Amino acid sequence: MKFPRNNARKIRASVELTPLIDVVFQLLIFFMLSSTFIVQTSVPIELPKAEGAENLESKKLTITLVYGEGGPEGGGEVYANDTPIVNWTQLTRLLVELRERETDPLVLIRPDARVPTERLVKVLGLANSVGIKNYGIAAAPPEEE
Repeated sequence: MKFPRNNARKIRASVELTPLIDVVFQLLIFFMLSSTFIVQTSVPIELPKAEGAENLESKKLTITLVYGEGGPEGGGEVYANDTPIVNWTQLTRLLVELRERETDPLVLIRPDARVPTERLVKVLGLANSVGIKNYGIAAAPPEEE
């Protein structure tokens, strides 16, 4: 016995490519645009060269002294963990808060090679005046010849 075939009820599965292409195109544009953004995680400075420069991993605060104009007293910008410091009082408050939180904190000072020694000594004096005894000065190792 032969059964009649009903072609009207046959369901055909198919994949629509147009929405798929649209989604892939939008993802491509998103990744192309987002990959061109430059995220600056640190203040760019030129570190001085020094023999025996070591890596300090246990630092609690990093103070960066930038050469140029702006910042406290117009002698160059100062940053505490990438946060701009407007005046020396603000930096002193940050150091006092750090000293109250930690028993023996380590402060890393990153001066630009062109920063006058006076500014570096000023920061060291502020750290010493609030009771911070452990601090390091960042330097790059000398270039090999």
